[in-house]
Amino acid sequence: MADITSDVFVITCGVIIVIAVLALTFIRLRSAERKMHESSYKLRVYTDLLNAVTEINLAGSDSYKMDIAKKNLALTLNRLNLIASSGVLKSVSDLLDFLNEHKEKDFDTLRLHNILNTLVIEARRDLNPSHARRVEESKVRYRFFGPVRK
Repeated sequence: MADITSDVFVITCGVIIVIAVLALTFIRLRSAERKMHESSYKLRVYTDLLNAVTEINLAGSDSYKMDIAKKNLALTLNRLNLIASSGVLKSVSDLLDFLNEHKEKDFDTLRLHNILNTLVIEARRDLNPSHARRVEESKVRYRFFGPVRK
């Protein structure tokens, strides 16, 4: 009788351990899936932001294109405010301050590129910190197209 009780106890413990391991594995997989989905969405929004800034640069003096570019930027900023890290939000704030300071004027292209570089660095840190660290250590400077404003 004692042998049967100990066998039942061992089997029960084994089943409980298997169920616990499966549950833990499932929870970790769901967490990784959620994180991957969040990163994918953040990448899309960060890409949309850079595209919106490029559209503003390319619009030049065409008021129709500029209105569309501003609308795209505004819609992207709304999504960005919901998901971006604090570093990205600070960089976006610097970018908006810069764009507002230089409406209808010549502006410092180098300063714009520095702001965009910081923005990309912060976005990379948010999306993949370990890879961002390696890129930062290599002292890479990102390049952006910015036509000369008239």
